[in-house]
Amino acid sequence: MNPDLSIDDFKHKIALNVRFMDLDALRHVNNGRYLNFLEEARIAYSQERLDLFNSIEEFNVVVARIEIDFISPILFGEEVGVYTRISKMGTKSFNFESIITATSKSKKERIAAHANQTIVAFDPKINQSIVIPENIKAQIREIENIA
Repeated sequence: MNPDLSIDDFKHKIALNVRFMDLDALRHVNNGRYLNFLEEARIAYSQERLDLFNSIEEFNVVVARIEIDFISPILFGEEVGVYTRISKMGTKSFNFESIITATSKSKKERIAAHANQTIVAFDPKINQSIVIPENIKAQIREIENIA
């Protein structure tokens, strides 16, 4: 994780509660659940910031890669925050970057993980990647101030 990265660099956040079913044998959130947190954040960002994914027939994407740096465990009873932004964009793909935080009952928020997700525009009718439509690229550029 970039040490200069801050939650202040992100314009979108969702809050999630840790459920008992999220825990593993060590009584902290299982690493596989982080993928669910990231998926919920991507969908919320896309719906709330880009007005996308409100229908299954809309613009489609597939996940090509996810990398997660686990920094601090998340425990039962803590609130999870997922800060999300699109950090870069190519012709057919873009990168969602997220910081996952945990907030204890004493309201102290700490960084639990940092993730990068490569998302590819996809057409299920032809089963191939496609160029990101220009109107979506323009929205991303405006929201995130990236080229």
